[in-house]
Amino acid sequence: MISPAKRLCSSSSSLIKHQWHPIVDDDYLRLPNLIQMIVARVKDRQLTSDIIPLIDTIYPWPHSLKHIRRLHKNDNHLDILLYPSSFVTPLEKTEFDKYFENETRLINIPENPCLLKWQYDICIKEHWPGLAFRENKILEQSQLHKDLTEQDDIILDLFQKIQENDKESHYAIIVDNERQIPLVGSRDYRDKHPLQHSTMVAIDLLAADSVYLRENLIEKFIEKQEKKAYLLNGCSIYLTHEPCIMCAMALIHSRVSTVYYLNKNAQVGALGSKYKLHTLKKTNHRFTVYHLEQINNGDIVNS
Repeated sequence: MISPAKRLCSSSSSLIKHQWHPIVDDDYLRLPNLIQMIVARVKDRQLTSDIIPLIDTIYPWPHSLKHIRRLHKNDNHLDILLYPSSFVTPLEKTEFDKYFENETRLINIPENPCLLKWQYDICIKEHWPGLAFRENKILEQSQLHKDLTEQDDIILDLFQKIQENDKESHYAIIVDNERQIPLVGSRDYRDKHPLQHSTMVAIDLLAADSVYLRENLIEKFIEKQEKKAYLLNGCSIYLTHEPCIMCAMALIHSRVSTVYYLNKNAQVGALGSKYKLHTLKKTNHRFTVYHLEQINNGDIVNS
């Protein structure tokens, strides 16, 4: 079977392929917000034990900045973050002259901890070297593009065949992750009812027909009760189009594991284009989302 990715490339360069691009929280795509601090250089490093209590009295280091190390040794020098540039009660001149060299300087420090290594690397190079950071390998991995699997190829091939005579309709397929089998497939019927989007129809079909689709029904039921599982717990959904807010909320409530979609929805897309509902911190469930994108000589462009 020729995969959709290969078919889509057949008329162009063999260097073109498709991968799943993760749709992640904006916090992973940008540097942390910065705040401006005043830095002073210590005259005599042996006086550090006197300096720290003094500075802590004037400006106690806040818990919100625990990811910032207040002191930084640089060759034979010792620099210290005194207080924000807007601080209204700075150190008295006599005390300053006793412990610090004449010149202070302004620097920016990240207001929040760096989440990814690329953020950390930039911040220690361009702002303040004394940052606490512990790399999270799982989180780093979740930011990477993902190659298509054989199952992906089969499902995308099915989508392509279905849409040959019906390019405008939206389709959905729900897959059991553990057994790697499709449970239900659906299309949208919004021409008959405005709420019957393909995602909603697929969830309704699974709710109604899952007793016929699952083997060892009693054992599965007991297992789901023990895990307090939801309808789409342990399932992924493939969509021809990015879901709207209604459908994205239904996926949250159903506890879907992963969403894969082919086409973006610039006007009302809730999983990347207009909103990123799956990244909201106050929701009681989060899931991973991927969009099919084209890789051309190492450069990513939307498919």
